[in-house]
Amino acid sequence: MKVLALFDKSGKIHALFHPSTEADAPQLSFHPERGRRAEMLDVPAEFHHLKPGQLHAALRVDLAGGKPRLAAQKKKRIADQKKKYR
Repeated sequence: MKVLALFDKSGKIHALFHPSTEADAPQLSFHPERGRRAEMLDVPAEFHHLKPGQLHAALRVDLAGGKPRLAAQKKKRIADQKKKYR
């Protein structure tokens, strides 16, 4: 499964678009604002069961290695979460 991901230089996903498989479907094209990119990326198999909103929350773009790819969100450390709620 592929999605069009709009993301920034930190790998944060700002939007995910699911392209249609219909032959006569309209084509989506847009120009990302400065500092953001759009790429058609493969969704890892372990995330195929998720709904679109869940995909957005579960994934980030890994930019290591020069080629962007979708990966699981990094888990926040408990200490960082406690600071947020103080």
